[in-house]
Order: sequence, then structure tokens, then C-alpha cells
Amino acid sequence: MVTAKDRRLLAPRTFWCLVAGLLAPMAAIQFVTVSRESQTWDESRQLLSGYTYLISGHFTVAREHPPLLKLLWAVPVWFLHPSPPHDGEVRQAGLDFLYRNRVPADQMLMAGRCSAIAISILLGWTVAVWTRRHFGIPAALLAVFLYALDPNFLAHGRYIKNDVGAALTIFAATMAWGAYLVEPTRKRLWLSGLMVGLALATKSSALILWPVMLLLYWLRRWQQRRGLLDRECLRALGTVAAVAFLVIFLVYRCEFAPAGEQWAIFREWPATSWLGRIPIPAVGYFLGVGNIFGRQVGDAHAVGYLLGRQSPSGWWYMSLVALAVKTPLAELALFVFALKAATRRLRGIHLRNLDFRWYLLSVTPICYFAVSLISRSNVGERHLLPLLPFFFVVTGAVLTSAPVHKWRRIAIAAAGLLLIVETASIHPHYLAFFNALAGGPASGSEYLVDSNLDWGQDVKYLKAYLAGNGISDPYVLYYGLADLDYYGVPHRPLPNIRTVEAAEKINGVVAISATLLVTRGEFAGLKSLEPDARVGYSIYIYDLRKLSAQTDPPLRVETRRPRPPVAAQ
Repeated sequence: MVTAKDRRLLAPRTFWCLVAGLLAPMAAIQFVTVSRESQTWDESRQLLSGYTYLISGHFTVAREHPPLLKLLWAVPVWFLHPSPPHDGEVRQAGLDFLYRNRVPADQMLMAGRCSAIAISILLGWTVAVWTRRHFGIPAALLAVFLYALDPNFLAHGRYIKNDVGAALTIFAATMAWGAYLVEPTRKRLWLSGLMVGLALATKSSALILWPVMLLLYWLRRWQQRRGLLDRECLRALGTVAAVAFLVIFLVYRCEFAPAGEQWAIFREWPATSWLGRIPIPAVGYFLGVGNIFGRQVGDAHAVGYLLGRQSPSGWWYMSLVALAVKTPLAELALFVFALKAATRRLRGIHLRNLDFRWYLLSVTPICYFAVSLISRSNVGERHLLPLLPFFFVVTGAVLTSAPVHKWRRIAIAAAGLLLIVETASIHPHYLAFFNALAGGPASGSEYLVDSNLDWGQDVKYLKAYLAGNGISDPYVLYYGLADLDYYGVPHRPLPNIRTVEAAEKINGVVAISATLLVTRGEFAGLKSLEPDARVGYSIYIYDLRKLSAQTDPPLRVETRRPRPPVAAQ
């Protein structure tokens, strides 16, 4: 029996107040914490790419991914009227645009990052709208709760990168296509094409939507006991493709130009060079896709790191490790409970009669995860973010579906409290989150580095640590592109430290980024020592002055080990 209290709780106004009560603090936390961080590795380049395209109309910088989000990041920067960027090598031009401009670097970064935060809030709102419509208010609130408190989205939703944008558009495109398959109307078909186009104009990984849509179409036809492939299928997919390409064409400002020699195939096979003179609509998009494809089949553009090893070709199980160590234990537990409950219910249901919504929630993440297992460009958690909204909705839908027994309520409440504790424990260094089973953020470099831990974001924290401890002339080896001189960080080059004996000869304080510490053999001598501090968990501090003052080598190492590492705030 539904009481008056229950009706008030289920009122739309109450629901949206609760959603706002989750997403507004998320945005506030993202804004405050990211204002204390320096640029991550690629942000200056991405900002330069979007701003150059916005003011010139020519997309010529960082073309490997489409420009839609780059334009959104650049719009608030345009209102600051910065000095126009100059030509030159892309990385250096991005740094000059950010740090040698009449507008302060932090002001431009925050302008672009505010657009990124807005995208992350829009994703939470999208999850709330779709889940409430299809599974009810309790499921939607649980899904949004998991999203808003997830440390990975709190981290990556603040940065000028397109991973959270890809999660938003892939989720929205999947659900739009599913709405058409359930009720095929012309309006829903065009909306699906629009969503797919926005996804493809956000990140090249959205290409996974094409096999996903075909598979979902087949599943729907199979449920309806109709032919799997017919003229209707070709018409629907053709319409989606046409609308999606129109969106891409508009995002690329109706670009219509030949590919020239930018495609490697024309350089390797001169007989095909005439193809490079044929004008192609939105040629920049196809060049970007070709660039991404080249990374998968050609030489790796970077050497990967996983579990203490390096490889130019990656590991098929990297996604599994990343999810295992970077996902909060509370989320893992709830998802396992949800899978267990769903499995029990499926025993009495024929798959052909299963509600189509569950196929929408499972096909996309399964296909995306399968591709991540063979991808050579997989860098860990941020490339897996498009999976998580589907996980959150599944967890909320299964665990809140009737009947909700008392033990389930207790389990949800306990997991929710645990998630709050896990997320609060890493504040404000959300990028460095590793769960307790992995040993926490202090052990993160044993599993993953780069954008999973050390993306160059902690220069401001390093400056505060050095100033607070009276360190005026440290050795610094920094993994990132933030300008140390711009932020007033004292630094001198770090010599090779291959052994502990070499470390004994260094009479000074060493600050070294975790990524370089674990991937560069010339600093192996520091690995056997316990750091005196971890600045934001990404920069390790070694005070070698005490080590060099000792005379007995065994005592030197033994004296340092009992000192517990601390994270500088």
C-alpha cells in the first residue's frame, strides 16, 4: 500500500531535487579540486586545437579525434580574449599559448575545464532521465548516486579530455537507437542519427556503435520472430548513417577537400596517388579515423605499463586489471550482487522473452569491453569510462526491483556508506584512486601509471610542499607539460641514480614523478628506498641528504625504511 509519504517521495519535483542534490556537489567538488591542479599531459594541446579551430575555421591541430568537444572547451576561453596562438610544433605551440599569453594560464584552463564539468553533469542528468523513465525513481537515484560519487568520474570529468564526453554520447546514442527499435517512428530514427553523429564527432571510439546497432537490430527482430536482415534494416541504418554524417559534416564546417599525401597508403603505393586528389567531404574526420586505425595495426605510439612491466603492444588483460584496481570496492560489490540477482531471475525466463531494455544495457558494454581487450591504445581506466554508466543503471535497476528484501536494503546502504568513505579518503586527489585491495593510491604505481595516477597534475601541490618544508634547490624530474618556471617551482636536473650507492652521493632532495620512476631504468636506485612523501600520490619525494650523511651503508637503508610515506595535501 502506497502511503502519502511514499507519494511525496515519488513526486517528480522531489526526485529532481534529490538528483540536483547529488550532481550539484559533484560539480562543486570538481571545480574546487581541479582549480588546485596544474594541466594534465594533453590539456594545453587540446585547448589549442579547439581554440585554433574556433577562431580560424580550420581544424589543423590534434586531428586524431574529432573537434566537437574541443569547440565546447574553447568557447569560454574565447570570451577571455587571449593572444592568438602561433604556428609551430603542436606541443610547444600549446605550451606557448597557455603560459606565454596575456591571459593567465590558470584562468584559461579553468574556463575550458568548466565546459568539461558541465559535460559530466549532463551525463549524470541523462542517466537519471533514462533510468527513471524505464526503471523508476529508486533505480535512477541509486544509479546517479553511484555516478556522482565515483572517483574516476570526479577525476576525469574535470579535465579537458573527451573520455567523459564519449561516455555521455555513446550512452545517449545507444538509448536513442533502442527507443527506435521498440517504437519505430521517423522522429526516433532521426534522433538516433543525431545522437550517433554527436558521438562520432566526439571521439573515434564511438565507431563501436555501428556493430552495436546492427546486433541490437538483429536481437529485436529475433524477439519479434522476423527476418534478421531485410530492406527495412538497410533503410534504418542508412538513414542513421546519413544523418550522422550530416552532423559530422557540419561539425567540420562543411569541409570538402582532397586527402593529399596525409594518408600513408598514398605514399607507400604511388599508383594510388590519384585518389589523394579526389575531394572528400569532412576529410579531416576520415584522416583522424585513419590515424587511430594506424595505431592499432602499426607501430605503437607509446610504450604501455602494467604490473611493473612495459610493452609496446600492450596486454589483452589490461582492461581487467584497470577495472579491478581502479573501481571502488563498493561499486564492485553492488555490481556482483546485481549480477547474482539477475542470474537467478533469468533462470525462469526465455531469452527471447527478455525485456529489450536489458539488451540495451548489456550489448554496448560487452562489445566495447571486448574491443578494449584487443586495443593497442588502451591506457587503462579513462578509456573504460563509457562502460560505467551502463553498469550503474544495471545495478540500480536490478537491486531496486521488487521485491526489495530487508537484507538488500541493508547491503545497498552499507555499500553506499563504503563508497562515501572510499571517495572521501582520496579527496582531493581523485585521479590517483586505487581501491583498498590494490593497496590504495600509495601502491598505485605497482599496477598502472600515466592517466591512472600521474598525469602531470600536481605541480601546484609540489610547489606548496617545497615551500612548506623550506626546500629551495631540489632535483626535479617531472612527467608532464606544466611550466615549472611559470609556477615558481625551483628545480635542477636529476642525474642518473641506477643504484643505492649512486643515491648516497646525492646530497639533496629529489622529486620524481611516479611514471618516470617506474619506467626509467636510470633511476632504479630510488625504487629500493621508501619515499619520504608522496605529493598528490603522483610525485615521490626522497630526502637524500640524510642518506648521504650516513657512513654505514646497511644502516642507511635500514634507517629509512621505517618512515611511513605520507601524501602531501
